[in-house]
Amino acid sequence: MSARSAVLVAALVGGCGYNVQTLPAPVSRPPVPHLGEPTLHAGLGRADITPPPGLGTYAYGPEGLEARGFRNRLYARALVLEDADGERVAFVVADLGVISAMLHRSVASRIVEPTGIGADRLVLAATHTHAGPAHFIGVKQFDDHGSAIAGLDTAVVRFLAERIAGAVAEAVDSSRPARLAVARVPVWGFTRNRSLSAYRRNPDSLKVYLPPPDLELEADQRAVDPTWTMLRVDQLAPDGSGYLPAGALSIFAIHGNAIPSVNDLFDGDIHALVERQLEMHIDSLTGWIPTYEPRAVHLLANGTVGDVAPIHPESARCPPPQLRLGRRPGGPHAPPPAEEWRPVSPERAASCMASAAAYVDSAGRALAQRAAEIFDGLASRLSGEIVIARSFLTLPLKGELAPQALCEQPRVGTATLAGSESSPTRYYGWRFIGLFPTGFEHGGSAIGSPTGSCHAPKRLALGALQGMLVGEHGFPELAQLMVVRLGGLLLVAVPAEVTVGAGVMMQNSVRRAAEAAGLFPESTALIGLANGDLRYVTTPWEYTAQDYEGASTLYGPATAEVLSEKLGELTAAVAAGSPTVSPVQLEPITAYAGRVREILPPSDAGPEPERIQRVFVDLACDGKATVARWVDTYPGRLIPADGPIRRIDRGSPAAWSPLTWDDDSHLEIRAIKAMGKRGYLWEARWNPPVRFEGSVRFVLLARSGLAELPSGPVLPCSR
Repeated sequence: MSARSAVLVAALVGGCGYNVQTLPAPVSRPPVPHLGEPTLHAGLGRADITPPPGLGTYAYGPEGLEARGFRNRLYARALVLEDADGERVAFVVADLGVISAMLHRSVASRIVEPTGIGADRLVLAATHTHAGPAHFIGVKQFDDHGSAIAGLDTAVVRFLAERIAGAVAEAVDSSRPARLAVARVPVWGFTRNRSLSAYRRNPDSLKVYLPPPDLELEADQRAVDPTWTMLRVDQLAPDGSGYLPAGALSIFAIHGNAIPSVNDLFDGDIHALVERQLEMHIDSLTGWIPTYEPRAVHLLANGTVGDVAPIHPESARCPPPQLRLGRRPGGPHAPPPAEEWRPVSPERAASCMASAAAYVDSAGRALAQRAAEIFDGLASRLSGEIVIARSFLTLPLKGELAPQALCEQPRVGTATLAGSESSPTRYYGWRFIGLFPTGFEHGGSAIGSPTGSCHAPKRLALGALQGMLVGEHGFPELAQLMVVRLGGLLLVAVPAEVTVGAGVMMQNSVRRAAEAAGLFPESTALIGLANGDLRYVTTPWEYTAQDYEGASTLYGPATAEVLSEKLGELTAAVAAGSPTVSPVQLEPITAYAGRVREILPPSDAGPEPERIQRVFVDLACDGKATVARWVDTYPGRLIPADGPIRRIDRGSPAAWSPLTWDDDSHLEIRAIKAMGKRGYLWEARWNPPVRFEGSVRFVLLARSGLAELPSGPVLPCSR
């Protein structure tokens, strides 16, 4: 067996050894009407969820790397809304690759007692950054093969759940009378359809997004959902003097993979820039000058993102590892050299990352400017008279209670192992002994199931062996669906990466159901990657193309139609706007997790902080970056989510002023290596977009009994 085929088999092996966990069904407390205060209330919260180095990144699968630090910190942002009848709903958007049902239920279990918000009133969504942590999924195949480091770590689940719950609690505690306004604005020119040939198979009724005739766009840039949905939130000032801008919930479809797989840092990708920049803009409207974190909160959820990618340049797409012959052993009777995987060269990786970082910065700031324009345009449309209603369904996808139109067993196709068009894997295009097609491509030989097969025309990866190797419970077996009414806006939460066409199907079903029940919504919007992860959902027509998205639609070609039907039923239940008629089908669920391991660095790693002498060991220029190295505590004791680690000051020894903190897209923090009892070597690399005159200094901030420690002055590297 070649090295390539051995890795392919390993990618699907693991049918036994489940770690079975029962997840409870925390149901919300009944609403309590506001007495004497018939108005909408809103609260906002934020929590840092940046883990310490040492975890694998999630979403690139084994092609991803172990995270050695962070560039943009990861956050969970929360918005809690409550109408005059006491009907309450919480929205949370986390800088993660996906949301697992395990994480959703874990958060709900923590917040239901103090806040009254259970799983049936919680929409927990991911930005879909491919540079977030793994190890919290609770689905065997995803736990074991979704990252370069295999396994589920219950400490990671607990770490994320506790901090996300903290963001919700902060939002509840900060709740005050509020006013809302909603806008849906097309934002063209930032996204493209990476599976254009599959999209074109859809009927014209699903191709509803058309750019203005005078807007010159490539064909793939026209085949997207360009809609930016924004919910602006203004809160009553603490002194009651008036309503002030406080935050926003946005929904926009763009894949979180502008940062490529060679990245070794936690990073919020484009979403991080848009979140932060709009928060800064909102703060500027109120005169608030933050010292570190903004006061405003901007949640940016992903929409119909399944086939929608950023328009990143070719130079920012790092190639995957390539299979090459190794060195030939010495000796006259030596065997032929073995095949080995050779990663992209360090020079190529550095160039690719630099191009990607520049694109993320440019696209993020441009999108943030558009978001600011949308936010400002809502100032005259604010209202406090909004009715809230919601419905929730735990939908089994396997077994006797599953919809009959779904395939009995979930399966992936050969195109799944090829990766997407924008992020191909090392297997893409491989042929057996160089001659016979294997299906590791998009379309073509990836089409091959017998006509009578439920999964047809999907060519199953490893054929009939897949069922044996994956096991009975290797893939997700349920979907948590939710519909929320906010006045004239209907929000649809789906636990999958939904393609543009499938998103239109679902929203059409929601609108038809609402109108049949006597509700005529002003608009609808779909929040993808919410409350769980089913991978992809395509339309039946896109499925026939067997691109990456169709091959990764686990339950077959009818999946989008089944979900659309169920969302329509949920919509009919909320149309009356009364929580008493909104069905909540919330059941305990079973998680069949993969191998459980201790991956999160332990909090007692290395010497105790007071036994370590923090000291700067190097200040220098490395290319265009200013680099500082210092000795500090071990990862696990130094947790980024506990607060800022370092600051950069500008000035002179006579007068220093803060310039930036370590939540800066141009400042990278890495854990380099253990130094035994001396501590751990850390590195900061700062590469600002503009040249600064004069000196700067790096400052290690005080924490855990350790005093603040400034470096000596250094001249920034010039570009």
